Amino acid sequence: MLLPDMVALGCVGGLIPDAIRIIKSRHKNKIPGYLKHFNFWFGLILLIALGGFASWFLGAEKAKEALAYGYAAPELISRVFSERTTEPADRGDEGTFSLLKWWKT
Repeated sequence: MLLPDMVALGCVGGLIPDAIRIIKSRHKNKIPGYLKHFNFWFGLILLIALGGFASWFLGAEKAKEALAYGYAAPELISRVFSERTTEPADRGDEGTFSLLKWWKT
């Protein structure tokens, strides 16, 4: 496929997570509040652009690659720039397993 086609498919890949979330809420009687805010739409446009950029930058040659790059790019960027802790999480008592103890945490 041509490069513009791959970039367009990367953009579609960047749209997929939010499209799935909107489709999942289609049976609710009320429109989700986030759909009424400028920040959601601005962020969606940035994610779509990031998906297209990722597919172009990584040189997608097949449609499946372009969609995958577009879908994965926002996740990878958020992991790279997120805070990381070096301390292990406190798991509480290391003794026997208890469903009540687990449920409290």
